[in-house]
Amino acid sequence: MNNSIPNDTVPEAKAFLERELARIRHRTLRMVDPLSDDDVHKQFDSIMSPVVWDVGHVGNFEEYWLLREVGGRAAHDAAYDQMYNPFDNPRWIRGDLPLLDRDAAYAYIAEVRGEAFDLLRSTDLDPESPLLRDGYVYNMVLQHEAQHQETVLQALDLRDDLEPYVIASDRALPSSPRRVDDTERAVVAAGPFSMGTSDRTFAYDNERPEHHVELGSYAIDKFPVTVRRYSAFVDAGGYERSDLWSEQGWAWITEHGHDSPQGWIPDRGGGWLVRRFGHIRPLDPMEPVDHVSYHEAEAFARWEGGRLPTEPEWEKAAAWDPGAQRHRTYPWGEQPPTPARANLDHVHWGPVRVGSFPGGASAYGVEQLLGDTYEWTASWFDGYPGYTTFPYPEYSEVFFGDDYRVLRGASWATSPEVARNTFRNWDLPIRRQIMAGFRLAWDVA
Repeated sequence: MNNSIPNDTVPEAKAFLERELARIRHRTLRMVDPLSDDDVHKQFDSIMSPVVWDVGHVGNFEEYWLLREVGGRAAHDAAYDQMYNPFDNPRWIRGDLPLLDRDAAYAYIAEVRGEAFDLLRSTDLDPESPLLRDGYVYNMVLQHEAQHQETVLQALDLRDDLEPYVIASDRALPSSPRRVDDTERAVVAAGPFSMGTSDRTFAYDNERPEHHVELGSYAIDKFPVTVRRYSAFVDAGGYERSDLWSEQGWAWITEHGHDSPQGWIPDRGGGWLVRRFGHIRPLDPMEPVDHVSYHEAEAFARWEGGRLPTEPEWEKAAAWDPGAQRHRTYPWGEQPPTPARANLDHVHWGPVRVGSFPGGASAYGVEQLLGDTYEWTASWFDGYPGYTTFPYPEYSEVFFGDDYRVLRGASWATSPEVARNTFRNWDLPIRRQIMAGFRLAWDVA
């Protein structure tokens, strides 16, 4: 990543930021426009916000950081700060807030965006300002909105009563993916590698600083665990065997009665169907399993005789180039993501068959590390050695500890601006609304 913008490229950098912010906003509106007022305003699940809260929240976040922190302007309405503060208002109470309706929320975010663009055109990307250097604060706002687009899709995909979502109707798939062995493994030799990043253009504080980690030898799945592999676990009674589950995982299964991943429906003719965004389709046995919790991933790993990789193991397999002894931004190198390398950016509206992206392989030959699904790791979410909060503790620091497991990679719904080898996601072990799968690892003597 470019960590400095020469003075003579600042106008181009500003134009780029403006185009990218506009592109992301266009996608937000394209996602929300087809929904009914009930879909937009009602809270259908206590773990997810009403869609209209997310719309207003991205505008309030942008107002705070771009208009007030950068521009020094007064708040549009002080009540919005309280209403759209995620810590003052946990998800389960947001449906009871006096939220702006769709039209008012649209008007609010449009007004903020217009003022933000005016300010961008007149503001220097001051290299002495940590917020403005290389456009960091604008990239943060852009990524924040892109991440909330995934959150909106998670909320919609939780619903089994959603009318077929129009923009998810076209399930276009890559042509002629090669046939692969979905149990193939790659061996990663013991030794040190460079983990994390010191980038301050795009990376969040929890991705920093770059530091050296020593790992022993291990093997890792070349591909995410597929529906074929996971359905064998389901068919073998994996959800009925307490010996495969942690104490917390078994309590979760017992309480909720889950017997398969979110959205799976038994097909009368054998196999499985899947419900995604109101569409019910056959489930491809060779696509990565999706919408599973950490507990489900851990139980499957015990059943198949493997384990979940640690966060450093995942990143080394994805990012380290042993020949060049350097860290890659993406598994394949430094070139930005393209549809030939990764399933990102809402292109396919779901995971696609393993083996579809040989051009996206890492230096170790591990594939589909970015795109399709986030991947659970065995690690708890915490700061790296030398971690420093920037620019606010509520993004990362307040979640550190033994409550949240780390997910790595990206999903099919992730914007390319967010997808990178160092990006860290996290969630509670019981959650499976996130587009999450996993791959296994094994110790190697």
